[in-house]
Amino acid sequence: MTYSPTRPAPHTTIADDTVGGASDDRGRRGATMLALALALVAVVALVIAGIALLDGDEPAGVTADVNEQGQSDSPAFRDAARLERRADGLYAAIDIPTPAPGSYDYPTADMIPPNGAPHPVVSAGASDAPEAFTGWMFVFNHPERCTDGQCDLDDIGPDTEALGGSYQFDGRVADGDRLVLVGPVRLGQDPAGGARMVEPLTAEVHLAIAPHGRHLPGADGWRQLNGGVGGPEFWWAATFAPD
Repeated sequence: MTYSPTRPAPHTTIADDTVGGASDDRGRRGATMLALALALVAVVALVIAGIALLDGDEPAGVTADVNEQGQSDSPAFRDAARLERRADGLYAAIDIPTPAPGSYDYPTADMIPPNGAPHPVVSAGASDAPEAFTGWMFVFNHPERCTDGQCDLDDIGPDTEALGGSYQFDGRVADGDRLVLVGPVRLGQDPAGGARMVEPLTAEVHLAIAPHGRHLPGADGWRQLNGGVGGPEFWWAATFAPD
């Protein structure tokens, strides 16, 4: 991030015809120069701090592989997902090469979650027509209570033993070489579906990338980036077991 100092407007003082007026003018000019010098020092300090962050230690949290589409256990991208646990919530990040349009399976527009808004038609993009993707976090507050010995969509809901909930943490148009999805889920935040997160430090967490096809203009494009479509068979996913 580049910081640009805001330059104060030029300050013009008309000195009195007396010696005292000229002295006041010099004092004001000196104060202005001092203020500018202090502002410059502050800007330099911010730039140095930014460089230190970029060159510093590894980001906090742990990494996990992002698996192939279709609830697969086969890694598609090694250590491409990161999760940071905090007492006040979770922070997710996924960084993968942008999936090539037409190279993977797409959901259909009718595959929306319960109570979800209608989704526009899903079609493959092209080199000059980027695609939309959303990032999702599934939080299972009590993973030891998940059914069938594993946490999945059956454990999403306020009435389930595991108290699982789903959250959208990002949405992007993949118009570059890499698809990067990042964002937090805060304690007390309402989920898109299911139960609220109450155990960020000990919950089982799944991160998922949902494809929405060619990004469309207007309201359709907004809907693509704000809401779900498809299911686990169409998602790239990573799992973070409790610490």
